[in-house]
Amino acid sequence: MSAVAAVNLKARSLRIGGLELDNPIFIAPMAGITDRPFRDLARELGAGLTCTEMTAAAAVVRAPEDAIDRIIDLGVGEHPVAAQLVGCDPQMMADAAQICVERGADIVDVNLGCPVPKVVRLGSGAALARQIGETARVLEAMVQAVPVPVTAKMRLGWDSGTINAPELCRALEGVGVAAVTIHGRTRAQRYTGLADWEQIARVKEAVDHIPVLGSGDVRSPSRVADRIQQGVVDGVVIARGMLGDWNLLAQTVHQLKFGNPGPEPTFEERLWLARRHWNAVVRHHGERRGVRLSRKFVVWAVKGCSGAARLRARVGDLYTLADLEELFEEVRSAGEAPEGWHRPDFTSGEG
Repeated sequence: MSAVAAVNLKARSLRIGGLELDNPIFIAPMAGITDRPFRDLARELGAGLTCTEMTAAAAVVRAPEDAIDRIIDLGVGEHPVAAQLVGCDPQMMADAAQICVERGADIVDVNLGCPVPKVVRLGSGAALARQIGETARVLEAMVQAVPVPVTAKMRLGWDSGTINAPELCRALEGVGVAAVTIHGRTRAQRYTGLADWEQIARVKEAVDHIPVLGSGDVRSPSRVADRIQQGVVDGVVIARGMLGDWNLLAQTVHQLKFGNPGPEPTFEERLWLARRHWNAVVRHHGERRGVRLSRKFVVWAVKGCSGAARLRARVGDLYTLADLEELFEEVRSAGEAPEGWHRPDFTSGEG
């Protein structure tokens, strides 16, 4: 067997704590995006691990018993899946982690990267990550509270002058955190500029035994495979790059396993996959809410078609499943734009 083939075989799985995952291509937690229908399709397309939307630990702990399942929204038999929590109080985070595990979470992830003001004002997300000792104390309480792996997702640091991810990850490894994901931007950058994968590689060098996953500007299956096979990271987390283009996930998994991304999907194949997701959202949330939630996904999907601006203008008038189906047929008839497929940019509270 060649060295490259051996690396490919090894890369088909990744162990996080006691959990063996099929492959190291994960889906990032994204606010307003990674609900159960999104995760179900991502898992079907090959994601090694999916993750819930970021959830406030206080909301989980203080919720009435009959509301907890709705807040966490984990499906029966939905595995493997991580539940992501945000907060800064050790006991609150530990209690919320226990509730997530009771509801079926295989991993509990901590958001240390969210840059939005309403989160950092509370001392959570990227604000908590500025304080290495306090962050370690919070995650140590969680590690001791649950029998499943506890992981963390963070940015490089608060700004370019205070990059502390290597030091923070060493501290987290020391208290039992099982893996870390590094988004290659600082809090000050938000979603501007390019993700710095050289800095992500420095985190990989800083820890001894735990997997390091990279995130940020993940849009090329071949580059993902190269980064894993060259040891820059142990795995990659896909976020904005796949919105409007589900095939990026499937192609990246195929690239890692077989050395190529597989056949290039046609415009219509991309569109049918997007439609499957819209319909799943409607089934899960009900027609009224589901159609409303689907609007943003429709906007991203139609950016690759002819006359996209005109079709986008109609999205605000989608109220029923019949409306969705009518617009789908119009998009399908319009065909792909002359400039080819377009992967849209996206901003969310995802850290």
